[in-house]
Amino acid sequence: MSKASIYSDALNRFQTKPMLTVSTGTTCACLGDERNLREFLVADETAKRLRAVGHTVFLLMIDDSLDPLTYPQLRIAFNKDETLVEQHKHWCGKPISMLPDPWGCHPSYAAHFEQALTDRLHRLECCPTLVSTASLYERGVYAPYVQMTLERSDEIRQFLSERFENYRPDKLFWPLCPDCGYIDETHIETVRSGCAAIYCRRCERSKSFPIGQIQGKLNWKLDCAVRWAIFNVDAEPFTKAYLEPRSGAFAVAQTLSQTFFEGHEVMPLNYGLVKMDKSISYKLLESLPADVLRALMVTNPATDINLTSELVITAASRHKVFASTSYLEAIKQFMPMWLLTPEALTHRERDLLTCGIQFARNFLGTEMQLALPGRAHLDGASAAVRQSLHTLVNKALSLRQETPGSPEDFNTSIREQINAFGEWKRDILHWFRQLIGQEHGLPVPRMLYVLPVNYLSMLEHLLELSLAATPQTATLELVA
Repeated sequence: MSKASIYSDALNRFQTKPMLTVSTGTTCACLGDERNLREFLVADETAKRLRAVGHTVFLLMIDDSLDPLTYPQLRIAFNKDETLVEQHKHWCGKPISMLPDPWGCHPSYAAHFEQALTDRLHRLECCPTLVSTASLYERGVYAPYVQMTLERSDEIRQFLSERFENYRPDKLFWPLCPDCGYIDETHIETVRSGCAAIYCRRCERSKSFPIGQIQGKLNWKLDCAVRWAIFNVDAEPFTKAYLEPRSGAFAVAQTLSQTFFEGHEVMPLNYGLVKMDKSISYKLLESLPADVLRALMVTNPATDINLTSELVITAASRHKVFASTSYLEAIKQFMPMWLLTPEALTHRERDLLTCGIQFARNFLGTEMQLALPGRAHLDGASAAVRQSLHTLVNKALSLRQETPGSPEDFNTSIREQINAFGEWKRDILHWFRQLIGQEHGLPVPRMLYVLPVNYLSMLEHLLELSLAATPQTATLELVA
């Protein structure tokens, strides 16, 4: 499969299939940083492109909510607060769906992070349907598959040993201990006459139950094979490691699904790994608008990404947020002025400004601001320069208020005024930028066109006060 063409490959493969299901898998035991977003965004981008040509596409996010909580997951969930981790570490090894929500706002630990992840994805315009495997097991959806797996476990193991010489699963099924509630240290000892004997290493007890009464979950590769059959899945994202043909998760699950569970062929959507500098971890979501972050993750889906500050800044400089303006250009040129009139911004502009403030702080090492002008900003400017600044601002106000015209007409008139300052033009433009606290950004004529009129009026008034308080001893002869 071509690295750059998984979307076109999907379009070609499913050209004659009007209804499709794309799935993703996760374990909602913690939220983590932005690296794990790529799988969901690649799946969503595939679904969007299929829908764009007329397919009906269901996008599923399947939470393995019966998975046991691990210690690393617990530390991330509590933001490495060692006091909280110590208080809750006894939860590790129990299914996340059977743990209470430590924050008390959701029915379970799993539900808390399911909501957190779906909220994060919605922010990125990715809206999958959440499926909790714990609910499926509880409702008996998996029951016939579990029974078949336990009753034919020897056959399945023999098949796997012959088909995948490097894959020898320790367990086909993870039973839940009915006494202690842990799932990580249990296993099936025997299966006879419709009953299974369970042994728990934590309790050091062995009990026998009818197969239909045993709680637990299939191992991940078997579970994946079953869910593909249950939901008739057509495509799912996988990284290269999972696509290894001798014992990779995709190959094993695909073969099991077709051989034992009447599943059909699933298309793997190959996506690249994401590495990230610790210094920018958790900063992308607050610093990049949804379309910029999505583009970073999905434009070349099969290519590995090493996220650094430099790469993020480069992406910001390339992604257009308006027809001819990149995100980085908007941050430097427009957003400082948007701060003056937040009530007049569109929803898109407000979103860009919110992210842009964080981007400037996290990646440019600066605080976005358009300084309110003060007389201190004119310290060192001669009376002649101040008079010329007053002339320039007054001209801009006249054009904006009395004879509003096109941006081109305004630009022509203002440039004529600036050029009339002759050899002092550079100094005057420098002082104007210093006065408004924006040494870089839009050209001054453009800035004078987009600055709010009341802001220009304030500049004019400030310059008038400054001139009134300064002896008129200009020695420069400037052309008005």
